[in-house]
Amino acid sequence: MNKKSEYLNPKSEINSKFQIQMFKTVSNFDIRISDLLFYILSFVFCILFFACVPPPAKPKPSLEITKPPPVIIDPFKSVLDEHLKRALSLEQQGEIPGAIEEFKIALTIDQTNDEAKVGLKRLSEMADIEAEKHYQKGLSLKKTDPSKTRTEFLIALRLKPDYQLAIEELKGWHIFVAKSRLLAPPGETDTGVEDYLSVALSLFEDGDYAGAIQEFLKAKEKYPKNPEIVKHLNLSYYKQGVAHFEKGEYKNALQMFLNLKPDFEKVGDYIKKVKVGLKKTAEDSYKNGLKLFREQKLTQAIEQWNIVLEIEPEHKKAREYIEKAKNLLKSLEQLK
Repeated sequence: MNKKSEYLNPKSEINSKFQIQMFKTVSNFDIRISDLLFYILSFVFCILFFACVPPPAKPKPSLEITKPPPVIIDPFKSVLDEHLKRALSLEQQGEIPGAIEEFKIALTIDQTNDEAKVGLKRLSEMADIEAEKHYQKGLSLKKTDPSKTRTEFLIALRLKPDYQLAIEELKGWHIFVAKSRLLAPPGETDTGVEDYLSVALSLFEDGDYAGAIQEFLKAKEKYPKNPEIVKHLNLSYYKQGVAHFEKGEYKNALQMFLNLKPDFEKVGDYIKKVKVGLKKTAEDSYKNGLKLFREQKLTQAIEQWNIVLEIEPEHKKAREYIEKAKNLLKSLEQLK
C-alpha cells in the first residue's frame, strides 16, 4: 500500500488528531505545574522573610500613675452614726422613749437605714407592752393610792404618747385640779388641795358616790369656798339620790336630795316623785303590818308600822297598833 492510500485512510487521520490533542494537553499541564511551583516557592519565601524580621519593639510603659476616682464623703454619715449609737446606749439603759426618739431622728436623716427601721419597730412594740402594764397598774391603785395612780398613767403616756386611755384618765384629773386652783378664793390655792381631792375624784369617776360624798366633805371642811369641791359634792348627792330612787329606796333618796337646792338639776321633780313613792310605801307597810298582826306575827308587824312612822311620824293608826302589838308580846312573855 502506498503513502497516498495511507493518507486517505480514515483511521490514520483520527490517530493524527488524537496525537495533536494529547500534545496540547501535556503542554498545558506542564504550564500549570510550573505555575503551582512558583506559587509554592513564593509562599515559602514570604514565611522565611517574616520569620527573619524582628518583632516590633514594645512601647515603654508610661511613668504616669492613674489617679483613683475621688471618694465622695457623706457629710451626714457621722451624724447618723452618732444617733444610732446613742439610741442603742439609751436602750441598754432602759430609756425606751429616748431610744425611740433617736431612731426616729436617724430615719429622718436616712429613710432607708435598716438598723434604724428594725430598732424603731422593736422598741415601739416593747413600749406598747410596757405602757399597758403601767396603765393596768394605775387602774388597780385608783381607789387606794390616787397619787401613785397618776404616776403610773404618766409613765404609760411617756412610753406611748398617743395612749388615749391614759390621756383620758389624766385629762379629767388635771382639768379638775386646775379649775380648783384657778377658781379657789385667796388662801385656798395651796397644793394640798390635790391630796384632799385625789381620792374623792377617783371614787366619783368610779360611780362610788357615797364614798365620794365622804371625801368631798373632808375637802370642803378644809376648803369650804372652793367652787369645784362644792360642785362635785352636789353632783355626788344628786347621783346617789337618783341611784336610791331607781332602787325604790325613797327614804334614802330623799335624804340625798334634801342636801341640794330644788333648782339643782331635776331635784325638785325627784323630790315630788320620792314623796309619792314614800306615801305608797307607807300605805303598803301599814297594810302589811295589819296582815302580819292577824297572823300573830307581832314582831314583824311592829317593824312594818315603824316604817310607816319613819315616813309619816304623825300616822296615828300605825302608832296605836304598835302599842297593841307590844302589849300582846308582853302578855305572852308573862304567860311563859
